[in-house]
Amino acid sequence: METLNNIKSIVKEEINKKNRFSQTEDVVEKIIKILKIFSINPWATQEEIFSELKIKNKEELINLNEIIRNSNELQEYITNKSPSKKYWKTILPFSSNIEDVLEKKAKLPLRIALFPGVSCMFFCGFCGRNQKAKYQSSVIKDGIENICNLIKELDLTTKISISGGLEPLTNPLLSRIIDTADEKKFKIPLITNGYSLTKNYVEKNPSIWKLDSLRISLYGYDEKSYRFITTLDKSYKIVKKNLIDFLKLRNENNYKTKIGLNYIILPENMNNLIEVLEFIVEVNKAAGGKGIDFLTLRDDYQSVTGHNNSYDNDRKYFLEKSMRAEERKKMIKILENFKIFKSKNCPDLHIDFGYSLEFLSNGYWNKGLIKVSGDKIAKFGYPQLSVAIDLHGDVFLFREAGFLDREGNKKVIIGRITKKLNLYGVIKEFLKKDQPINFENEDSRFLDSFDHVLNALIDQANKDARFGIPFKLGPIQKRLFSKTKSLGNNWYSDDI
Repeated sequence: METLNNIKSIVKEEINKKNRFSQTEDVVEKIIKILKIFSINPWATQEEIFSELKIKNKEELINLNEIIRNSNELQEYITNKSPSKKYWKTILPFSSNIEDVLEKKAKLPLRIALFPGVSCMFFCGFCGRNQKAKYQSSVIKDGIENICNLIKELDLTTKISISGGLEPLTNPLLSRIIDTADEKKFKIPLITNGYSLTKNYVEKNPSIWKLDSLRISLYGYDEKSYRFITTLDKSYKIVKKNLIDFLKLRNENNYKTKIGLNYIILPENMNNLIEVLEFIVEVNKAAGGKGIDFLTLRDDYQSVTGHNNSYDNDRKYFLEKSMRAEERKKMIKILENFKIFKSKNCPDLHIDFGYSLEFLSNGYWNKGLIKVSGDKIAKFGYPQLSVAIDLHGDVFLFREAGFLDREGNKKVIIGRITKKLNLYGVIKEFLKKDQPINFENEDSRFLDSFDHVLNALIDQANKDARFGIPFKLGPIQKRLFSKTKSLGNNWYSDDI
């Protein structure tokens, strides 16, 4: 991050370009405070800043915002050189469409998560899915056809990913989705648990090499840890072998698909991050040539599943522990050692720390995942920004709701795409009805960390607009110009 002296110098230069302020030192301190607030808390409201800085009137705050907004260096300080940069990378590309959300204008979303999986063989304790549910084989053909028709209607401003829901590789027609997306020049990432990614599967489904990236959810670093999460014997050996074989095939055939892993940090496994890197080193050595491209680390501080056994109880077991302040403090040292080991043993591995872990990796233990309570969930969602779509064609407002027959999730299904009704029509009909959804506190379990970020952004936008200083008069430049910024769709780089 920039030093305070450098930032002060930049602020003074920007102030000198204006003739609106006479008390320069006072203005400098106020701008520095605004910079610090937004570099740590992207959702700070204009009313909160107005009150905290004891600003005389709204015009003064608007002028201060303008100085910050017109400086590329100050924008970099807030959005790209701060502990909250991972949040900003999500927020900025969506900000230009916030007015459409507030005004309930029908529009195709910027991001669509496709859930084509038919079933899942794992029974993870942190997963909120109904573990007794699976799709009937009779819906597969029409479901795939509807998804392919949807892709044909989209342009490249919408980003598509394939995940779950349930395990995507259980769908025998998955290749049709990949082929259709490839024909349209979409760069598609796919998330899988890797259990079905056998050599035989890959040989029968060569379209999988058309993916931009494939990310395997890693549920452990040895047999014991893997079985603890998945409850399935031999899951570790099978996934490990599949991963090594997949890397070999990628290298032998010079395919461009990026291959990565995702690891969820829990209180039960937080002390074993080095073992995850050791696993990667071992796999890379066995595969030969180019190894694993990236590792995404995610924290599950019970923001999604919680410990309320009154809901989602169609599971084999629940994880019992929550990440507390003491664990978060310990994680700072763990991540320091993790970085040292990584730099020595797998320097080319790209690490995506995600939202909260980015704070921890910078020494901030008391900045966890942003989470909105049930009463703060957007009453109409934000289908102009993001939706999830399953094999039935059901359109879900939030990603963690998109599990088949998950208890209570029907309230966030806004319609179903069919041969006669496309996604735009579903969104238009839902918004035209103008019937807000009555969310309850436990409904926050339908939101993953990405959904929490977007809900917090909409709540902030509403509050700022009511206060009289909307986003376009705020301190963040890219909220105005993000329409020209392409939305990222990968985990193997830090690009937005």
